[in-house]
Amino acid sequence: MRIMVTRDKIEVASGICSDVKHVCKTFGSRNAGSDGERQTAEFFADRLSNCADSVDMQSFKVYPNAYTGWIAVSVTCILLGLSAYFFSTMVALLLFIVGAIPVVFQYVLNKRMLDPLYKAQTSQNVTAVKKCSGEVKRRLFFVANLDASFESSIKYRLGGVMQVAVLTLDFVGTIYFIVLSIARWATVGGVGASIAEGWALYAGLAGLAFALPLFASYFMKSTKTVIDGANGNLSGCFVAESVLNSLKDVELENTEVGVILTGSGAVGLRGAMAWCEANGDKIDKKNTLFVSLSTLRELGSLNVNTSELSGSVRNDGEAVNLVLKAAESAGVKCASGRIPFGATESAVFSANGFKSVGIVAINRKLPDYYNTRYDSYDNMSEECIAECYGLVMRITDAYINE
Repeated sequence: MRIMVTRDKIEVASGICSDVKHVCKTFGSRNAGSDGERQTAEFFADRLSNCADSVDMQSFKVYPNAYTGWIAVSVTCILLGLSAYFFSTMVALLLFIVGAIPVVFQYVLNKRMLDPLYKAQTSQNVTAVKKCSGEVKRRLFFVANLDASFESSIKYRLGGVMQVAVLTLDFVGTIYFIVLSIARWATVGGVGASIAEGWALYAGLAGLAFALPLFASYFMKSTKTVIDGANGNLSGCFVAESVLNSLKDVELENTEVGVILTGSGAVGLRGAMAWCEANGDKIDKKNTLFVSLSTLRELGSLNVNTSELSGSVRNDGEAVNLVLKAAESAGVKCASGRIPFGATESAVFSANGFKSVGIVAINRKLPDYYNTRYDSYDNMSEECIAECYGLVMRITDAYINE
């Protein structure tokens, strides 16, 4: 069957931008586990009930502060390691290693290493499904996250280039002292305990220049300012909702189409993890596809993600090709490639063995609005949202008739 949808994509995009403004002005801050996030979840659940056959809102525990908690832990350990270097290379190396572990596991790989150390809060996932006639042979879900992140303070005040510079200097400085500590330990011998002198002293003193960017990293993330998250990721939520709204009067055969709006996506994709834990065993992995929609702002940077989480998770190759073919038929230029840093919800579904793929429309250089207060409802692209809506409808049609 072919899906005949008569909705004008420009009209849909205009409506989405108005709806985004309504959510931002009505519900306030939507940080993970907040009242604003809960109210937004209830708002979408109510809207989806008008076009879906079933709507389910599932609550789960989340530890939002753990996602940025690694910053204080890691920076403190590394700064202490810089001091320890002048007295004991063994202690310095241990501190560097301890400092690196939360960065890798809590931030890069989105593990729950520090979660139990922080206060638990409640977040919500909203799942809406349009049922089909006949036997259910396949399912298609569009996924986006409801919440918004705390502001990246350094990026807002000093710009993206300076933020990258600070992070780069943090990395280079840590590697510098690790190498220096190993070299000094090889010279000193034993357990590496001695007062630095000669070349080791001068090299260590020169390396203290890295202490400034390391200290600045304490203020990498605001603890007070929550961004509007108009593009990241209300744009994805409303485009996903528009799919079911467009299919409201369409009778589907053998294919269910659904929407999953996750909570706590900005703090390590916790909503997607909770959804997989609660529902993963009930879903046919072979015949279910998840399409994640995130930050639909820049049409010229439209991309389907082949891998995420620093390349540690690969998305489904067939799903990537399906999106590329749908984009071609829609007359939209869409590239394919990996996300060098970070991830969308598709990374979680792929890691759990599902067929999944992520779609983003944001410049790889991360423009000024990304994770700052400039991501507001008056800084959206109707053109990009319109084309992305057209694309997801093509994806739906292609999957149903594949």
